[in-house]
Amino acid sequence: MALVCLQNSTTVRFMAPPHRMSLDPAAETSTPDAPPSAAAVRLAPADAGALGAALGGGASPPAAKRGRMRTATGQAKGQQTRAVIVDAALNLAAQLGLEGLSIGAVAEATGMSKSGVFAHFGSREELQISVVREYHQRFEEEVFFPAVAGPRGLPRLRALFANWMRRTSIEIEAGCIYISGAVEFDDRPGPVRDALASSVRTWLSALHRAVVLAKKEGHLRPDADEQQMTFEIHGLILALHYEARFLQAPGSVDRALAGFE
Repeated sequence: MALVCLQNSTTVRFMAPPHRMSLDPAAETSTPDAPPSAAAVRLAPADAGALGAALGGGASPPAAKRGRMRTATGQAKGQQTRAVIVDAALNLAAQLGLEGLSIGAVAEATGMSKSGVFAHFGSREELQISVVREYHQRFEEEVFFPAVAGPRGLPRLRALFANWMRRTSIEIEAGCIYISGAVEFDDRPGPVRDALASSVRTWLSALHRAVVLAKKEGHLRPDADEQQMTFEIHGLILALHYEARFLQAPGSVDRALAGFE
């Protein structure tokens, strides 16, 4: 029985709205959008009408509220710009490797200035680490979370491997940050290597946990070695990348599937 359908997948990103904060620390019991209390604001009679118009419908919001709105809009725009930069950098890293990333290359890919990219990422290393984190987040969304939504045991383990194979089939053409990054940074200590190794260990720990649960559910032999199974499943993916991407050997996907069974 085929475990996977080899096709492209689409990752949809949602951005949480910016957190709304009060700009009136003096009014401790008021909400950000509530009118100031009488204790907080004392008005001359001539000013009462102006305040009523300002707080009423159809009039422009008070200056403090306008400032808050501009701040929130600016923060949201900054987050969107940063997401665009990371997305472009991730695409470049898949093709060129993390070492192929540069502020200039990302600026050219996004149509921004170098100073514009640098404003969001103060160094090339910070950009590389952000790419690793984004890749890991997408990996979780496409491989891990859909699988854990299903029943535990062997069905979940099969789903994890099927999702991983689906992603691998795409990365045979596009490239895998985990694998190319391991080649680039295996003997280069530093924050980028640490981010890569931490992400891979996190994923392998989740895979090992799935194997352990499958054994507890009675879906594997009582003498099954969970650590060995995790090692061999990881080895199937690594071998598939090498055979299919580097050697371009036909039938590599089928052999990986047979190895899992």
